[in-house]
Amino acid sequence: MRTKHLVTMVFAAGAVALAACGGGSDDAAPEVAEPPVVTTAQPASPAPVVVTAKETALGTTLVGPDGLTLYAFINDIDAQSTCYGTCAEAWPAVVVDPDWTVGPGLDSGVFSTAIREDGSEQLVAGKFPLYTFAGDTVPGDVNGQGSGDVWFAVGTDAKLIEVAPGDAAAPTTTVPAAPAAPVAPEPDLGLAETPLGAIVVDGEGRTLYAFTKDANGSPTCVEGCATAWPPIVLEGQPVAAGVDAQLVTTVERPDGGSQLKVGKWPVYHFAGDEQPGDVNGQGSGGVWFVIAPDGKLIKA
Repeated sequence: MRTKHLVTMVFAAGAVALAACGGGSDDAAPEVAEPPVVTTAQPASPAPVVVTAKETALGTTLVGPDGLTLYAFINDIDAQSTCYGTCAEAWPAVVVDPDWTVGPGLDSGVFSTAIREDGSEQLVAGKFPLYTFAGDTVPGDVNGQGSGDVWFAVGTDAKLIEVAPGDAAAPTTTVPAAPAAPVAPEPDLGLAETPLGAIVVDGEGRTLYAFTKDANGSPTCVEGCATAWPPIVLEGQPVAAGVDAQLVTTVERPDGGSQLKVGKWPVYHFAGDEQPGDVNGQGSGGVWFVIAPDGKLIKA
Protein backbone atom coordinates (compact mmCIF):
# COMPACT_ATOMS: atom_id res chain seq x y z
CA MET A 1 0.00 0.00 0.00
CA ARG A 2 2.74 2.38 0.83
CA THR A 3 4.62 1.74 -2.46
CA LYS A 4 1.48 2.31 -4.54
CA HIS A 5 0.85 5.70 -2.86
CA LEU A 6 4.42 6.82 -3.60
CA VAL A 7 4.13 5.98 -7.32
CA THR A 8 0.91 7.95 -7.55
CA MET A 9 2.53 11.03 -6.04
CA VAL A 10 5.49 10.82 -8.44
CA PHE A 11 3.15 10.62 -11.46
CA ALA A 12 1.12 13.63 -10.31
CA ALA A 13 4.26 15.72 -9.78
CA GLY A 14 5.49 14.89 -13.27
CA ALA A 15 2.21 16.07 -14.79
CA VAL A 16 2.45 19.37 -12.96
CA ALA A 17 6.01 19.88 -14.22
CA LEU A 18 4.99 19.25 -17.80
CA ALA A 19 2.20 21.83 -17.53
CA ALA A 20 4.62 24.41 -16.13
CA CYS A 21 6.97 23.82 -19.06
CA GLY A 22 4.37 24.99 -21.58
CA GLY A 23 2.48 21.94 -22.36
CA GLY A 24 -0.98 22.72 -23.74
CA SER A 25 -2.90 23.61 -26.98
CA ASP A 26 -0.96 24.56 -30.23
CA ASP A 27 -4.01 26.46 -31.72
CA ALA A 28 -2.69 30.13 -31.07
CA ALA A 29 -0.93 31.63 -34.19
CA PRO A 30 2.40 33.45 -33.72
CA GLU A 31 2.24 37.30 -33.81
CA VAL A 32 3.58 38.97 -37.03
CA ALA A 33 5.13 42.50 -36.86
CA GLU A 34 3.44 45.18 -39.07
CA PRO A 35 5.72 46.48 -41.91
CA PRO A 36 6.86 50.13 -41.48
CA VAL A 37 4.89 52.79 -43.41
CA VAL A 38 7.06 54.44 -46.05
CA THR A 39 6.11 57.96 -47.31
CA THR A 40 7.57 59.62 -50.38
CA ALA A 41 8.01 63.42 -50.36
CA GLN A 42 6.32 65.16 -53.30
CA PRO A 43 8.66 67.32 -55.40
CA ALA A 44 8.11 71.08 -54.89
CA SER A 45 6.47 72.99 -57.75
CA PRO A 46 8.95 75.13 -59.68
CA ALA A 47 8.82 78.87 -59.03
CA PRO A 48 6.86 80.73 -61.76
CA VAL A 49 8.84 82.63 -64.38
CA VAL A 50 7.68 86.26 -64.21
CA VAL A 51 10.00 87.91 -66.76
CA THR A 52 11.76 86.83 -69.95
CA ALA A 53 13.44 88.51 -72.93
CA LYS A 54 11.93 88.96 -76.40
CA GLU A 55 12.93 90.58 -79.67
CA THR A 56 10.68 93.53 -80.52
CA ALA A 57 10.89 96.55 -82.80
CA LEU A 58 13.00 98.13 -80.05
CA GLY A 59 15.49 95.26 -79.89
CA THR A 60 15.70 92.76 -77.03
CA THR A 61 13.32 93.92 -74.29
CA LEU A 62 11.94 92.53 -71.06
CA VAL A 63 8.49 90.97 -71.37
CA GLY A 64 6.08 89.35 -68.94
CA PRO A 65 5.02 85.69 -68.95
CA ASP A 66 2.28 86.59 -71.46
CA GLY A 67 4.86 88.12 -73.82
CA LEU A 68 3.69 91.72 -73.32
CA THR A 69 6.38 94.40 -73.21
CA LEU A 70 7.43 95.70 -69.78
CA TYR A 71 7.93 99.42 -69.18
CA ALA A 72 9.50 101.75 -66.62
CA PHE A 73 8.17 105.13 -65.42
CA ILE A 74 10.99 107.66 -65.05
CA ASN A 75 9.03 109.53 -62.37
CA ASP A 76 9.42 106.55 -60.00
CA ILE A 77 11.99 107.31 -57.29
CA ASP A 78 14.32 104.92 -55.43
CA ALA A 79 12.67 101.84 -56.98
CA GLN A 80 9.30 102.83 -55.47
CA SER A 81 6.21 103.15 -57.66
CA THR A 82 4.43 106.50 -57.94
CA CYS A 83 1.83 105.21 -60.43
CA TYR A 84 -1.52 104.69 -58.72
CA GLY A 85 -5.18 105.39 -59.41
CA THR A 86 -5.95 106.27 -63.02
CA CYS A 87 -2.26 105.99 -63.88
CA ALA A 88 -2.27 102.35 -62.74
CA GLU A 89 -5.35 101.64 -64.85
CA ALA A 90 -3.42 102.53 -68.01
CA TRP A 91 -0.09 101.13 -66.72
CA PRO A 92 -0.82 98.03 -64.58
CA ALA A 93 2.01 97.14 -62.19
CA VAL A 94 3.75 93.77 -62.61
CA VAL A 95 2.70 92.14 -59.32
CA VAL A 96 4.38 88.86 -58.32
CA ASP A 97 4.02 86.22 -55.61
CA PRO A 98 6.83 85.86 -53.04
CA ASP A 99 8.12 82.78 -54.90
CA TRP A 100 9.23 83.81 -58.42
CA THR A 101 12.11 83.44 -60.84
CA VAL A 102 13.40 84.92 -64.11
CA GLY A 103 13.65 83.39 -67.55
CA PRO A 104 16.70 81.76 -69.15
CA GLY A 105 19.57 84.09 -69.97
CA LEU A 106 18.51 86.85 -67.57
CA ASP A 107 20.65 87.92 -64.61
CA SER A 108 18.51 87.31 -61.54
CA GLY A 109 20.75 89.69 -59.60
CA VAL A 110 19.29 92.77 -61.32
CA PHE A 111 15.73 91.89 -60.29
CA SER A 112 14.04 92.52 -56.97
CA THR A 113 10.61 93.56 -55.67
CA ALA A 114 9.14 96.64 -54.00
CA ILE A 115 6.08 96.83 -51.78
CA ARG A 116 3.12 98.78 -53.21
CA GLU A 117 0.62 100.75 -51.14
CA ASP A 118 -1.77 97.78 -51.04
CA GLY A 119 0.95 95.47 -49.71
CA SER A 120 1.50 93.57 -52.97
CA GLU A 121 5.00 93.00 -54.38
CA GLN A 122 5.93 94.72 -57.66
CA LEU A 123 8.75 93.39 -59.81
CA VAL A 124 11.72 95.75 -60.12
CA ALA A 125 14.51 95.70 -62.74
CA GLY A 126 17.54 97.63 -61.53
CA LYS A 127 16.01 100.78 -60.07
CA PHE A 128 12.81 100.64 -62.14
CA PRO A 129 9.48 99.13 -61.01
CA LEU A 130 7.96 97.35 -64.01
CA TYR A 131 4.57 97.82 -65.69
CA THR A 132 2.60 96.66 -68.72
CA PHE A 133 0.63 99.09 -70.92
CA ALA A 134 -3.14 98.82 -71.43
CA GLY A 135 -2.65 99.84 -75.06
CA ASP A 136 -0.51 96.75 -75.84
CA THR A 137 -2.73 93.83 -76.80
CA VAL A 138 -0.44 91.17 -78.31
CA PRO A 139 3.15 90.07 -77.66
CA GLY A 140 5.61 92.34 -79.44
CA ASP A 141 3.46 95.50 -79.16
CA VAL A 142 5.46 98.54 -78.02
CA ASN A 143 2.65 101.11 -78.16
CA GLY A 144 3.66 102.56 -74.80
CA GLN A 145 7.23 103.37 -75.85
CA GLY A 146 8.07 107.03 -75.21
CA SER A 147 4.56 107.87 -73.97
CA GLY A 148 4.64 111.35 -72.49
CA ASP A 149 8.45 111.16 -72.66
CA VAL A 150 8.28 109.34 -69.31
CA TRP A 151 7.47 105.69 -70.21
CA PHE A 152 10.10 103.47 -71.81
CA ALA A 153 10.68 99.78 -72.45
CA VAL A 154 13.46 98.10 -70.44
CA GLY A 155 16.40 96.12 -71.77
CA THR A 156 17.86 92.93 -70.30
CA ASP A 157 20.50 95.06 -68.55
CA ALA A 158 17.71 96.81 -66.58
CA LYS A 159 18.35 100.06 -68.45
CA LEU A 160 15.80 102.13 -70.35
CA ILE A 161 15.45 101.75 -74.12
CA GLU A 162 14.83 105.37 -75.05
CA VAL A 163 15.26 105.20 -78.84
CA ALA A 164 14.15 102.46 -81.21
CA PRO A 165 16.93 101.04 -83.41
CA GLY A 166 16.82 102.51 -86.90
CA ASP A 167 14.85 105.58 -85.88
CA ALA A 168 17.45 107.90 -87.40
CA ALA A 169 16.64 108.03 -91.11
CA ALA A 170 19.23 108.70 -93.80
CA PRO A 171 19.14 112.23 -95.18
CA THR A 172 17.10 112.63 -98.34
CA THR A 173 16.94 115.22 -101.06
CA THR A 174 13.57 116.88 -101.43
CA VAL A 175 12.22 118.92 -104.30
CA PRO A 176 10.09 121.91 -103.31
CA ALA A 177 6.48 121.25 -104.13
CA ALA A 178 4.24 123.67 -105.92
CA PRO A 179 2.09 125.77 -103.60
CA ALA A 180 -1.03 123.87 -102.65
CA ALA A 181 -4.45 125.30 -103.12
CA PRO A 182 -6.03 126.55 -99.91
CA VAL A 183 -8.05 123.88 -98.15
CA ALA A 184 -10.48 124.04 -95.28
CA PRO A 185 -8.83 123.32 -91.92
CA GLU A 186 -9.35 119.88 -90.46
CA PRO A 187 -11.83 119.93 -87.58
CA ASP A 188 -10.44 119.43 -84.09
CA LEU A 189 -13.60 117.74 -82.91
CA GLY A 190 -16.94 116.40 -84.10
CA LEU A 191 -19.64 113.88 -83.18
CA ALA A 192 -19.86 110.11 -83.47
CA GLU A 193 -22.54 107.52 -82.75
CA THR A 194 -21.53 104.89 -80.16
CA PRO A 195 -23.33 102.42 -77.88
CA LEU A 196 -23.47 105.34 -75.42
CA GLY A 197 -25.27 107.54 -77.98
CA ALA A 198 -23.87 110.55 -79.82
CA ILE A 199 -20.63 111.69 -78.20
CA VAL A 200 -17.92 114.28 -78.84
CA VAL A 201 -14.82 112.94 -80.61
CA ASP A 202 -11.65 114.45 -82.04
CA GLY A 203 -11.00 115.09 -85.73
CA GLU A 204 -9.88 111.46 -86.18
CA GLY A 205 -12.95 110.03 -84.49
CA ARG A 206 -11.27 109.15 -81.19
CA THR A 207 -13.39 109.48 -78.06
CA LEU A 208 -12.92 112.54 -75.84
CA TYR A 209 -13.40 112.40 -72.08
CA ALA A 210 -14.00 114.82 -69.21
CA PHE A 211 -12.59 114.55 -65.67
CA THR A 212 -15.14 115.38 -62.97
CA LYS A 213 -12.43 116.93 -60.80
CA ASP A 214 -12.18 119.67 -63.47
CA ALA A 215 -15.65 120.90 -62.50
CA ASN A 216 -14.46 124.51 -62.14
CA GLY A 217 -13.33 124.50 -65.77
CA SER A 218 -9.59 124.30 -65.10
CA PRO A 219 -7.61 121.12 -65.88
CA THR A 220 -6.30 119.22 -62.84
CA CYS A 221 -4.99 116.09 -64.60
CA VAL A 222 -1.22 116.57 -64.85
CA GLU A 223 2.02 114.56 -64.65
CA GLY A 224 1.29 110.80 -64.27
CA CYS A 225 -2.43 111.35 -64.71
CA ALA A 226 -1.82 113.16 -68.00
CA THR A 227 0.18 110.19 -69.25
CA ALA A 228 -2.83 107.90 -68.94
CA TRP A 229 -5.25 110.66 -69.99
CA PRO A 230 -3.42 112.88 -72.53
CA PRO A 231 -4.99 116.37 -72.73
CA ILE A 232 -6.04 117.78 -76.11
CA VAL A 233 -3.64 120.69 -76.52
CA LEU A 234 -4.13 123.07 -79.47
CA GLU A 235 -2.44 125.97 -81.14
CA GLY A 236 -4.80 128.63 -82.40
CA GLN A 237 -8.59 128.59 -82.42
CA PRO A 238 -10.35 125.21 -82.31
CA VAL A 239 -12.39 124.08 -85.31
CA ALA A 240 -15.59 122.15 -84.59
CA ALA A 241 -17.84 120.09 -86.87
CA GLY A 242 -21.31 119.19 -85.65
CA VAL A 243 -20.73 120.73 -82.22
CA ASP A 244 -22.12 124.14 -81.23
CA ALA A 245 -19.18 126.52 -81.70
CA GLN A 246 -20.26 128.45 -78.60
CA LEU A 247 -19.45 125.38 -76.51
CA VAL A 248 -15.92 125.06 -77.87
CA THR A 249 -13.15 127.05 -76.17
CA THR A 250 -9.66 126.56 -74.73
CA VAL A 251 -8.14 126.93 -71.27
CA GLU A 252 -4.53 127.34 -70.14
CA ARG A 253 -3.00 124.26 -68.50
CA PRO A 254 -0.90 124.52 -65.33
CA ASP A 255 1.98 122.82 -67.17
CA GLY A 256 1.66 125.08 -70.23
CA GLY A 257 -0.31 125.02 -73.47
CA SER A 258 -3.95 125.62 -74.36
CA GLN A 259 -6.30 122.70 -73.72
CA LEU A 260 -9.50 122.20 -75.69
CA LYS A 261 -12.77 122.59 -73.73
CA VAL A 262 -16.32 121.51 -74.53
CA GLY A 263 -18.80 123.34 -72.36
CA LYS A 264 -17.09 123.69 -68.99
CA TRP A 265 -15.02 120.53 -69.44
CA PRO A 266 -11.35 120.35 -70.51
CA VAL A 267 -11.13 117.26 -72.72
CA TYR A 268 -8.73 114.31 -72.85
CA HIS A 269 -7.99 111.10 -74.70
CA PHE A 270 -7.60 107.75 -72.88
CA ALA A 271 -4.38 105.81 -73.49
CA GLY A 272 -6.34 102.54 -73.36
CA ASP A 273 -8.45 103.45 -76.44
CA GLU A 274 -6.80 102.01 -79.52
CA GLN A 275 -9.07 103.11 -82.35
CA PRO A 276 -12.00 105.38 -83.20
CA GLY A 277 -15.16 104.25 -81.46
CA ASP A 278 -13.41 102.78 -78.40
CA VAL A 279 -14.91 103.96 -75.10
CA ASN A 280 -12.72 101.93 -72.75
CA GLY A 281 -12.26 104.92 -70.43
CA GLN A 282 -15.98 105.43 -69.78
CA GLY A 283 -16.73 105.54 -66.04
CA SER A 284 -13.09 104.87 -65.09
CA GLY A 285 -12.68 105.39 -61.36
CA GLY A 286 -16.14 106.96 -61.31
CA VAL A 287 -14.56 110.23 -62.50
CA TRP A 288 -14.03 109.92 -66.28
CA PHE A 289 -16.96 110.22 -68.71
CA VAL A 290 -17.69 110.86 -72.39
CA ILE A 291 -19.36 114.12 -73.44
CA ALA A 292 -22.73 114.63 -75.11
CA PRO A 293 -23.23 117.12 -77.99
CA ASP A 294 -24.68 119.63 -75.50
CA GLY A 295 -21.45 119.62 -73.48
CA LYS A 296 -22.87 117.56 -70.62
CA LEU A 297 -21.42 114.30 -69.30
CA ILE A 298 -22.92 110.92 -70.22
CA LYS A 299 -22.68 108.77 -67.09
CA ALA A 300 -24.54 105.73 -68.42
